[in-house]
Amino acid sequence: MGKVRRVTRRFRFPAPEDDSWHWFEVGAAGQVLRQITFRGPDSVPVVAAEPVEVAQTRQACGEWGVRLYEVVYGVPVREPVVEPPGARSVDPREFDVAWGRARSFRQCHVRHDTGPLPVGTRLTGTFTASPWGPGVTGVFVDVGLPAAGFVDASVLLRAECAWPADGTPAEFEVVDLRVGVGRPQIRLRPTAVPAPGEPWPRHGPW
Repeated sequence: MGKVRRVTRRFRFPAPEDDSWHWFEVGAAGQVLRQITFRGPDSVPVVAAEPVEVAQTRQACGEWGVRLYEVVYGVPVREPVVEPPGARSVDPREFDVAWGRARSFRQCHVRHDTGPLPVGTRLTGTFTASPWGPGVTGVFVDVGLPAAGFVDASVLLRAECAWPADGTPAEFEVVDLRVGVGRPQIRLRPTAVPAPGEPWPRHGPW
């Protein structure tokens, strides 16, 4: 018997009931590989989701992680999609350009202030050892959740404070969410940093 040919199709169609355009990349059985949804006269991306990523996130962090994913990239359809009559074919390059635009918008230009961990949430946690050493990239934070916290190096460098040692406790504010390779990351900033040359504050129960 010959090999089964895998067919990937890309198409888009309007949904007048909610003023949207849905773009789908689907496999041979109609399973969704990537979904983009633009809404309104300005074509604002409201979905830029990849079901494989959703499954990886669920495996790594459970339904809590999936809810974070959906805050960042929107809620994709969960069933196979049938190409409707009148749908317009989309070539691979056109789809990739739209995908890049939608992903960038959802990640960088949407305030992620809904879901289980909205921007502005206060958390307590401890800094952990960084694989790249002090002063570079940033520091991971254990906040007792399925996803790791992370403080960007620029936050600490601008504050001109001492680089926190492994195990240093602090209070943090959620400033953003990142989702990639199936594992969300909580972007944080300390709510207080020590003056140059001073030790880190140890308020609260520590």
